Amino acid sequence: MFKSKFKTTFSFAKLNRSVNKIVRESVDELGQVGENIMKQRIDNKLQPPLTKFTLMQRRKGIGWMGKKVAATTDDTPLKQTGSLYNSLKYIKKDQTIKMNAYGKLHNDGFPNPNRNLGDIPAREFMGLEDDNTFKTTGFAVATKSILRKLNKAFKK
Repeated sequence: MFKSKFKTTFSFAKLNRSVNKIVRESVDELGQVGENIMKQRIDNKLQPPLTKFTLMQRRKGIGWMGKKVAATTDDTPLKQTGSLYNSLKYIKKDQTIKMNAYGKLHNDGFPNPNRNLGDIPAREFMGLEDDNTFKTTGFAVATKSILRKLNKAFKK
């Protein structure tokens, strides 16, 4: 007579109870990666560089539309006051990355209200779809995290 005995080391029921939480946490991790990559793009001095006029205005403490701001020698585009940069936040509740509304204008470029100075060029920091950095980093973060969490949830 032949007897066999099976012992399971996993639980589909436990995995089923955990899967929604794992997906939500993974989306949150990817959202944070997206926020960080957008900030890195700004830190890496987006192209085109600032014009001589803009650099002169920054040194004098003159911001957008003549607004008085702290003087700076920082030549990083989109980072004169730090308002846009600091507004870039991944919001878990909404699962979105939010920022000051004018960030989209700067990402896309727009006509300068002061026509004598030329248009404001696009400085693309938002688009993550075609960015190899996001694909590589995002995939690594998501894969490692998801697999670790799925394995833990799968075990009895």
